[in-house]
Amino acid sequence: MESLLRAAEGVFAEVGYARATTNLIASRASVSPGSLYQFYPNKEAFAEALAAQYAEELEALHSNVFHGTIATVPLSELVDATVDPFLDFHRRALAFEALFLGAATSPELAGRIQVLHETVASRLIGLFEQRRPDAKREDLRWAADVAVGIFRGLLPLITPLEGARRNRAIREMKAVLLRYLEPVFATQRE
Repeated sequence: MESLLRAAEGVFAEVGYARATTNLIASRASVSPGSLYQFYPNKEAFAEALAAQYAEELEALHSNVFHGTIATVPLSELVDATVDPFLDFHRRALAFEALFLGAATSPELAGRIQVLHETVASRLIGLFEQRRPDAKREDLRWAADVAVGIFRGLLPLITPLEGARRNRAIREMKAVLLRYLEPVFATQRE
């Protein structure tokens, strides 16, 4: 089952959710479509299994990244400590983008996507509230949504890159986030 799931992950990553078929997945896994159907009746079942796996990994990642002491580090360290683990996750989770960042998927998967986005936003807001307890929650919500949007917007640029080009793109993303967040966390002006 794991090899079938890895094959599906590769197919989703390469051709996207909409163009993926069970025949492509079976071919990638070097099994007959009939063998595949014993474990996964359709591509939606593969997507759901991968989504569940990714959600579990992200929950563990959130617990590690959004711990209490992270709010007290300098902003540049905060950006590093939050961006790097999520970039590592995206590098390992080959089909995440295809399934979670724009795919026309099942209503169940769409609901799971919405929960993941809300979880990230609420954890960022909590982190931001620790850094700026005097700020309005609505302002911090906007800051969290924009920060996530910056990450998601630049992720497709970074994902295919390797070596020095990837490192440069990551530095650029962090610079944008840092410059955006600096005024959010500056002390309130009189």
